Amino acid sequence: MNILNQFSYPLIGLGAVILTVLILRGLLGARWRWVIAINATIILIFVGGFLLLRTGEGDRVGDVTDFRALLANRRPTFVEFFSNYCTGCLLLRPTVDAIVADIGDEYNVLRIDIHSPEGRAIRQAYDFSFTPEFVIFDQAGQEIWRDHVPPTAETLDRGLSSTSTVGG
Repeated sequence: MNILNQFSYPLIGLGAVILTVLILRGLLGARWRWVIAINATIILIFVGGFLLLRTGEGDRVGDVTDFRALLANRRPTFVEFFSNYCTGCLLLRPTVDAIVADIGDEYNVLRIDIHSPEGRAIRQAYDFSFTPEFVIFDQAGQEIWRDHVPPTAETLDRGLSSTSTVGG
């Protein structure tokens, strides 16, 4: 598991607070009341951003066996592995929501929180450590595409017509 990636949002927030203290107190000699007020504002901005952008809970899929059964149901499957604390996951959420709205009738869609017990097991079984991770499986449940950026329309079309493994 890549801690810096999967917990990047709170780490960036902590870094901003520490950097602000160092600059305001160390370089500018600001009074503590200003340092505290500015850092309180930074913390509120980060917490507000998290609450607005938070990806939420993932789909409950049971265990790895249930996940594999869902993949082999004769429909292509779009899977998003995410972390609620990953900056990239938070920023890509609107894009992923739009993709899911477009493909919802043609694809099975699974959104897996990698910090849930099911998500941890699936993450280990499918061997990845960075989030977000997007995977497309064909109708037979075979992985045909994987990347850290959302798929293009062409990739999604290929998933609808593919029954064999292709590179992505």
